[in-house]
Amino acid sequence: MRKLLLISILLPLLTACSITSSNNTDEFLESVPYPKSTEILDKQQKDDYEIVFYKDETGFRIGYKKLDYDYWTNTSNGEINPEDGFDWVMINNPKIPITLFGGIITNEQITTVLVKQKTIEKESTIVETNEGFRGWYVTFDSLENANPGEPDPLKIEAFDTNGNILWKDGVYEDE
Repeated sequence: MRKLLLISILLPLLTACSITSSNNTDEFLESVPYPKSTEILDKQQKDDYEIVFYKDETGFRIGYKKLDYDYWTNTSNGEINPEDGFDWVMINNPKIPITLFGGIITNEQITTVLVKQKTIEKESTIVETNEGFRGWYVTFDSLENANPGEPDPLKIEAFDTNGNILWKDGVYEDE
């Protein structure tokens, strides 16, 4: 009798969880530009948003959804196998109050990624899966504008464990 009662309680809960997960994936796939070729590499859920790393026929992308919004937004495409071991994409959608930078890491020596704006610097979250995918992302509330007549203050840097810069992009005085 107890087993029957336990099964009758757990079965609807398990079914509801799998339906919710399936619905989230379906909703996400409806938002991507190439749903038939889309392969999800990893999903990350934080307190108020969800991020999906995926690839499609054009390359690597990231999808972002703020949990209290009704839609996903997606980055443009990046390289799935970047020649120099690192690539980045971004979302700066005015409909959602967030700027997301992220990308793919194939250089095993890269252990830290920093994104620097004019007055804000953040270390990214690096994601690693059992299937060998390594990605990174960081969010900002907004994107800072350059001062008039000055270049864009944005810099992205990837470091090894000793603090050596292995990859960088942005405007530097020595370039």
